[in-house]
Amino acid sequence: MRGRNGMEADWIKRAMVIGAGTMGHSIAMVFAQGGYEVDLVDLTEAILGKALSLIQSNLRTLEKARLIDSKSIPQVLERIHTSTSLGVAKRADLVVETIREDPEAKRRLLHSLDRICPPRTILTSNTSYLNIFKVVRTVRPKKLLIAHWWAPPHLIPLVDVVKGPRTSLETVETVRRVLLRMGKKPVVLNKFIPGYIVGRLQRAMAREIFHLMDKGYASPEDIDTAVKSSLGIRIPVVGVVQRYDFTGLDLALTFEKNPSIQLVSKDVFPKTLSQLVKKGHHGVKTGRGFYDYGSKPLDEVLRERDVRLIELLKLMKRWNSNP
Repeated sequence: MRGRNGMEADWIKRAMVIGAGTMGHSIAMVFAQGGYEVDLVDLTEAILGKALSLIQSNLRTLEKARLIDSKSIPQVLERIHTSTSLGVAKRADLVVETIREDPEAKRRLLHSLDRICPPRTILTSNTSYLNIFKVVRTVRPKKLLIAHWWAPPHLIPLVDVVKGPRTSLETVETVRRVLLRMGKKPVVLNKFIPGYIVGRLQRAMAREIFHLMDKGYASPEDIDTAVKSSLGIRIPVVGVVQRYDFTGLDLALTFEKNPSIQLVSKDVFPKTLSQLVKKGHHGVKTGRGFYDYGSKPLDEVLRERDVRLIELLKLMKRWNSNP
């Protein structure tokens, strides 16, 4: 491989995605679209069959949006190979682990991968908040890192690439280059922090969101309307840091000193959220959460969301090409 400025990561030919659920099926699709052979692994054929169905639905949505050519769809699907056996890891150059957030389950899985994968294989975890570098003991610490994707992975560009204490710079750069090649926007964190960047911002917002609902200040619909009609418009243009430059840093400092806004403590429990979960209302996957999705099939609900995201992504692409 060439140096940092010329590295192309050409030796990465085959990826393996473990976990074919909400994130995994979409991540496998991204690799297949990028020209990589992909082994998609899960516990049962039923789970894998559902994953392939969702991938096909995603591809049809992209076709209707003219983001892919219909002729390329069979080629993408041919690159995805499903299996219920970890044995296929012996041919993986790059692994994406995207199973449930259970430290012991991840420890066992990565221990097995350590034994099965050839020495060249890079192991990545899609964990949202676990410090995988403390959870896992591996014989290849230089080839272990976190690559955290954002849902839906086939549309959202961001991937958090988190370096461990012993992860080599070569490994970080290889993964970064692979992601760039697939059209992603990797952001490298030089050390682990739970939630990374956006996850931490979302957690801070979540406290206030649930507080506003629990105390009856506003409905879920009005909260979403407020955000979509303000932050939702501004953030794609000026982000969350540059917006202070437009506000004026002197005014921003004054606002931060304002004692009238008391933010919610992290110890306040979100009652509305808890009640919905107890009733079995888990969101889109069960047909009801804060919103009622009625009898719409899951793939239809996801398609409606994706169409809106695609239109926004097209607009942002035009902005970026004409600054």
